[in-house]
Amino acid sequence: MNQLVKNRQFVLLLGGQGISILGDQIYYIGLMWTIMKQTGSAMSLGMSVFCMTLPSILVMPWAGVFADRNIKKQILIISDFFRGLIMFVIAFLTLEGHFSLIAINLFLALISAMNAFFSPALSSTIPLILDKNNLSKGNAVFEFIRRFSTICGPVIGGILISFLSISSVFALNGLSFIISFFFSLFLKVPAVSQPEHSESFLTRFKEGFFYTLRMKRLLCLTLVGGVIINFFLAPVEIFLVVISHQLKFGSAGLGWIDAAISIGALLGALTIFFGKTGHLIRMAMIGLVMEGVALMLAGLLPDFISMAVFFGLLGLGVSFASIGIGTTSQLITEDDKRGRVNSFGAMLSSSTVPLGTLFGSFLVGQLPVHWILVCFGLIVAGSGMTLYFPFKKELLGTETKNGLTNQ
Repeated sequence: MNQLVKNRQFVLLLGGQGISILGDQIYYIGLMWTIMKQTGSAMSLGMSVFCMTLPSILVMPWAGVFADRNIKKQILIISDFFRGLIMFVIAFLTLEGHFSLIAINLFLALISAMNAFFSPALSSTIPLILDKNNLSKGNAVFEFIRRFSTICGPVIGGILISFLSISSVFALNGLSFIISFFFSLFLKVPAVSQPEHSESFLTRFKEGFFYTLRMKRLLCLTLVGGVIINFFLAPVEIFLVVISHQLKFGSAGLGWIDAAISIGALLGALTIFFGKTGHLIRMAMIGLVMEGVALMLAGLLPDFISMAVFFGLLGLGVSFASIGIGTTSQLITEDDKRGRVNSFGAMLSSSTVPLGTLFGSFLVGQLPVHWILVCFGLIVAGSGMTLYFPFKKELLGTETKNGLTNQ
């Protein structure tokens, strides 16, 4: 912990991003509330969510090419500034009563596109400012902040809407981006080696794409962590709503089970930060198996107390798996290719979530939910075990290349 605190660049990055992550969670509830209040249409709400996701999916693979150049700091600064500016514009429009769903969706699409540039720049910056022994702990800190924000953000947003105005949540998020912008101004990102000869944009894009396909270990991490797990965990919220309705848990019961997931994830991040969890891939495998077992047990013992405990276990597994897989991916990827690799994985993950949600929604109408949970749990746990094969040498201790051990 002392090493992280003494790392000025990490503190700057964490300070700015921690504030903006919380701001995002605060504003999200305000956005959904505003659209539903003004339009009264679930279709309009869905269209806005669509505008928040599709541009990022389309832009992200190309944005990764820029993130691999030595302009990461500039990308962070520009993205934060313009996202903050857009939030202030939305705050002004809602404050003055000039609500326009078309304008809101246009702004959301612009923010989504800028997020596509920001995310790979951020994820490829973290391994450059932290040594490999502290990388997993640094990722755990970010995971803790994300999970903490998902719990506190909606509560703060709801209070602001009740006592002030809807525009206040947008203004607060805009302020969080501007604060992050100022933090980034003082950030120093180490340069990475670049090709001696100039390469075209398309050449660099294809290089990053085929790099992922050639690296069997990296491809396995991408498919397991970014595709399979996201696909089968995406509809969990739908399953919870259906179960809560069938077993008469009520909205309060649903809220507590949802909270249990975030609490479990918080505990997972804290465990990784303060403890020694061993080999990163082993930690990821344990996390995925925990997720699968939690789903199976929730399907077999669907009472309120049991489900709260099991979904807490699910959250714990999510932290172990996401930090283990994410940190391993950062370690085995070359410095000048992380942006493209991260963008490719994020694109697959973002695309998989809506497909998994649709698939889960379809199954709910065909099969009992508890059997769906059991089957999905088996698949998730089984997918975690597949990581053994590409990382067999490291797990058996015959190879320690790239430092795949959590210190």
